[in-house]
Amino acid sequence: MSVRDLGYRAYEGPRLPASHNTWVMIRHSLRRAWASWLVKLPIFFCLGTTIVLGIWYFAATVFAAQSGSGETFDAAPLVRNLVTAQMWLFLPFITLGAGAGAIAQDAVHRAFQFYFAKPVTPIQYLIGRVSAVAFFSSLVLLIPGILLILITVSYGAPTDEVRLERAGYLLPLLLSTVVLSVVMASVSVGLSSLAKSRALTMSSWILLLVVPHVIAGAISLIAETDWVFFASMPGLLDVVVDALFKSTRDPEAHLEWWHAAPVLAALTGGSLYLAHWRLTRAEVIT
Repeated sequence: MSVRDLGYRAYEGPRLPASHNTWVMIRHSLRRAWASWLVKLPIFFCLGTTIVLGIWYFAATVFAAQSGSGETFDAAPLVRNLVTAQMWLFLPFITLGAGAGAIAQDAVHRAFQFYFAKPVTPIQYLIGRVSAVAFFSSLVLLIPGILLILITVSYGAPTDEVRLERAGYLLPLLLSTVVLSVVMASVSVGLSSLAKSRALTMSSWILLLVVPHVIAGAISLIAETDWVFFASMPGLLDVVVDALFKSTRDPEAHLEWWHAAPVLAALTGGSLYLAHWRLTRAEVIT
């Protein structure tokens, strides 16, 4: 008996709302992102920074105790430096493996036919892709940061007030994680929609991260100004993270968080809009 002889059969089973497709896309995007070794390796090795900074903290605390100066070790810069280290050592690999080539790879393999022929909207697709990158980026920031804060709270804190102060570093850590994860995930996924070549979009993402920052750093040393970091996305993120941790900056620095925040918001919103615009024009045969 052929299939056509079976006739029409109505669907039997639970009918889920259209919003359920968003969670399906997020789960699918997480599985696809985890399949990349560029995502797995940072997750496996992200605690290396905590180990190094933890050893340095133990040594500094012992040295301060033996010197008898009575000064309390300031652990805030330690947590702050951890965020910068994770941003440069691990986040670029996660955004490369899960973000910078996501849309380009789907375009090459004509996967939009699979997604958009089903009741999945471009916005739901985009939410899934960006959420996967942001989730794994958050892991390599939060887990090492929380462990380092626990180390500083449980060892070397002379009073309960100092322990409470160090536990308070959790709030700027959480806010920094949200800012870094959302911005880098959105821009990397948005950049992946510019071309169908995955190698081209991934190379463009590396150039966007590294080249402007290196040029801005060189110019700032010569001209003694930090306004040039307007062209560097990592430099702008550093300014915002400094403000969240209330880090002491150079008195002659003119670039403040209220200068950097609108630029980062424009980059994030523009990248998402570009990706959505490209997705709505994807060729789908239903």
